[in-house]
Amino acid sequence: MKKINKTLIIIDVQNDFMPGGSLAVLDGDAIIPSINQLLPKFDLIVATQDWHPQNHKSFASNYPGKASR
Repeated sequence: MKKINKTLIIIDVQNDFMPGGSLAVLDGDAIIPSINQLLPKFDLIVATQDWHPQNHKSFASNYPGKASR
């Protein structure tokens, strides 16, 4: 088994945060080329995604008087 010396952790790079996504971040896709360049330099790649169950308390629609987008 190959020893893991370097790990790249990619956090919240997902379609929802990209242009056109439901929670788009301005220029959210600008990081993609840098990530793609880094990938071959690491032994292990770990990617996380933001996720909330249906009716999560963070959704504005769960609060009276708050409009959802």
